[in-house]
Amino acid sequence: MRHGYESEESPGWLLRLTALCAGDPAKTVRTLTGALLACGGWVLTRSHEKGAFALDFEFARATCVEVYAVMIGCGLDLSRESHLRMAELCHCTKNLIETRAFDIARIDLVVYNNRSQNAGDDHSMVLSG
Repeated sequence: MRHGYESEESPGWLLRLTALCAGDPAKTVRTLTGALLACGGWVLTRSHEKGAFALDFEFARATCVEVYAVMIGCGLDLSRESHLRMAELCHCTKNLIETRAFDIARIDLVVYNNRSQNAGDDHSMVLSG
């Protein structure tokens, strides 16, 4: 099953990911934002609703391993499905690095506070941008 997408308008990958955060989600999202910018990504939107934070960002596929590491390093506990999607993106990019390194990957990430909601369902909440 492929979780990415390709279209004429916006070639690349789109991943919808969820994560839990043991600490303060607002602080974690701010830290993650800075780390994403440091590895060449750009943040499109950030929002907060019902105890969850949403972050929508893009990056060149060549940096997907760094982006994956940054998410983990900032203290996010990605759901199982989110780990699988990121691993698939990294594996596919590694195999196609010569032709797809500068394609754009986009991630819509929802971060739940560990005490508030369960992040097991990757599509359990839709946040407005």
